Amino acid sequence: MKVRNRYLAIVAAAWVPCLALAVAFWLLAVRPQMLRARALETKLEEAKKLYVVAQAAAKKADQARMAETVQALRCRVSDFAVELEAAPDLVFEIAQLASDTGVESFAMRPRTKQGLAAVRGCDHIGEKRIDVSFTSRFHGFAALLNALERHRPVLFVESFTISHSRLQSAEPQVNMELAVLVEKPRGS
Repeated sequence: MKVRNRYLAIVAAAWVPCLALAVAFWLLAVRPQMLRARALETKLEEAKKLYVVAQAAAKKADQARMAETVQALRCRVSDFAVELEAAPDLVFEIAQLASDTGVESFAMRPRTKQGLAAVRGCDHIGEKRIDVSFTSRFHGFAALLNALERHRPVLFVESFTISHSRLQSAEPQVNMELAVLVEKPRGS
């Protein structure tokens, strides 16, 4: 039994350092190379996908289809955002909507004197806020609200408050905050 224990101790003394060296070699040399190889394989797959897309984009039919798609998306943007040059005309359109719906004491002013506010996630779209106030019964208020929400490009009614006057004959005072999306110039 003594001989066997001694033999196991010698074998363990020889194999444990060898095993520790093998694990250290694997951790320091082989594993980083495996990780780099996986990263390179991922980059290669991405490059292959880009190559396939580039080949498809080089075809005339696909170029025409993509141009149609871009044009359709530009038309869709115009449903939601007004061009910067047309933004001043929007004030007159809102005033005309108010006139058509029969609200009284209509007043409008920009919320800030600064230019366009940034819209998160949009590089080519800015936001302009407008405060609107008027007096009206519920029917006039609902008609104007409906007209504003249906307008093209869309006018977003962010918030509104209705306060009733203490005088019996006075109509309720309505304050609205409108948000308008405005396309920034292409160069900016």
